[in-house]
Amino acid sequence: MSIVRLSCCGRSWVGADRAHCCRRTAGCGHVFDDAVVWDFHRRSGACLDPATLGLDRTKNGIWMSPTSHS
Repeated sequence: MSIVRLSCCGRSWVGADRAHCCRRTAGCGHVFDDAVVWDFHRRSGACLDPATLGLDRTKNGIWMSPTSHS
């Protein structure tokens, strides 16, 4: 199994399942654990602050649901 490294908007992350909210398409630039968490931070086409939604941030800057790492 190979490690997938990606980067965009000045951010880098590991993992093909991550979801990046790209600044080039008017996003916030954050990286999320998966598409479900990415969808959760978008309401009515606008980005919401992940910290105010109760999401946790890993030491590598990936936002994730509190239940996904318990």
